[in-house]
Amino acid sequence: MRKIRGSVAAGVVLTALWVLAWPHPSRGGGRPIEPPTSAPTPTVVRIPGPARALVIEAFRVHPDGLLYAGDRLSFEVQIRNAGSIPLPGARVEIRRRDPDGEEILAEALLPELEPGASAPAVWTWVWEAPTPGPLTLIAVAQPVGDGARGGDRITRTISLLPREMLPEVERRARWAQAESRCCTHYYLTGTVAEADLLRRMAWADEAEVTVRARLGLPAPLPTAIVWIPRLLGHGGFALGDSMVLTDPLVDRLPADLPTILRHEWTHRLTCAWVGREDCLVHLPSMVTEGLAVFVAGGHYRPEPLTWRAAALLHRGGWIPLDRLAQDFYRHPHEIGYLEAGAWIEELFREGGWPRLRAFFQAIERRPGESDLEALDRALQAVYHQDIRTFEGRWQARLRALPVDPEQIADLEFTIAFYETLRAYQRAYDPSAYFLGTWLPDWRRAVREGIVADFIREPAHPEGQRFWQALQEARRRAAEGDPQGARSLLSVLCRALACAEALPP
Repeated sequence: MRKIRGSVAAGVVLTALWVLAWPHPSRGGGRPIEPPTSAPTPTVVRIPGPARALVIEAFRVHPDGLLYAGDRLSFEVQIRNAGSIPLPGARVEIRRRDPDGEEILAEALLPELEPGASAPAVWTWVWEAPTPGPLTLIAVAQPVGDGARGGDRITRTISLLPREMLPEVERRARWAQAESRCCTHYYLTGTVAEADLLRRMAWADEAEVTVRARLGLPAPLPTAIVWIPRLLGHGGFALGDSMVLTDPLVDRLPADLPTILRHEWTHRLTCAWVGREDCLVHLPSMVTEGLAVFVAGGHYRPEPLTWRAAALLHRGGWIPLDRLAQDFYRHPHEIGYLEAGAWIEELFREGGWPRLRAFFQAIERRPGESDLEALDRALQAVYHQDIRTFEGRWQARLRALPVDPEQIADLEFTIAFYETLRAYQRAYDPSAYFLGTWLPDWRRAVREGIVADFIREPAHPEGQRFWQALQEARRRAAEGDPQGARSLLSVLCRALACAEALPP
């Protein structure tokens, strides 16, 4: 993360902000933007030393944003075996430096690490920040064993603000709960979720009824919904018997909250539909996410999945299903979810719910078997064709559909926007990036009255300017200027080193 932040050159940032200041077609003129600050300086220091067997790849302190005296701090350290032989283990510590030396605040022993392997050490709400002023924290990683050498050490200095400077919205925020027909809702007082709670609860109830009806499930499942103002990932997460949703969402992402709710409800109910409590052990991500997109009627918002898949095939960028099935989340996100959802829709067309459910039930991952092998065996058992044959026939039908320029334009904007969003998160808000989201135990947070991790966001000035430009692109698209939005996103994506992910 330090390398990512340090690589955003000030000159490229100026270019992005200059594009943001272009006249907007519906406004008749642009408002100049103040010059950005210089590129962010890394916030950690590594002391040069001998070759390291262990490398600290990341050292993060939570909550994000400004820190205040009295905060309950959490720590994340990611270490990697940079040597050529296995390490029997590693000891990781978080220390605080004071005039009398170094005090250990948290420690952990990690198991054996193969060469090149990485492992995290995480401590949640382990230390309460003391009085205001500078605080020097040190992450130390050391191999264990006789004569172990080659550890790593990173120092980070942060500034603790007086508690009286805490923003009013956070000072007044308290966890509260309410009951609707479907579930128990947890929210923070003083937020949009509280002000518009009845509508949120109605959306949740309607989404639950819709999804349960589509899956043919007779009885609801006890579920908790947690509404937080902090934007995490793409706005929604299903976590066992609960889901966490960012609210408000529509003024930050081109997304529709009822669609997100239907998506997460599908994840919540999938195992009940399949009839196996351990279904997620066997089901590849491509089918669980595809089912959620299909049942929700779109990924982020309502979408005609088949027509959209035809648009993707026409414009290029299609990922063969046998590749997409392997390491699903590492493929271009919007393309992968669209193909998976449209594929489930096509399976549904060839046999309805009974056959689709039988296909899911037939997926049984054997020891050492890949996702593709498990999928292919189930597909042949239920639909009597392998995945490549099915895809070939499906693509022939997609190519026969008329080209829809509006779907192509919207698809290209959606891909560009979310690729840029994730690049922004990786550079300036890694706690929100969907593959490494900082989402601590919300039940413990409710019990202990902890709100900061669910309400604060990064406060880096340069990152805020990128965020403002991203929002300008979203507004331009919403106001009927997708080309202007794409132009701005193209500049932002080059600045954030994600240009290669944009559509051709």
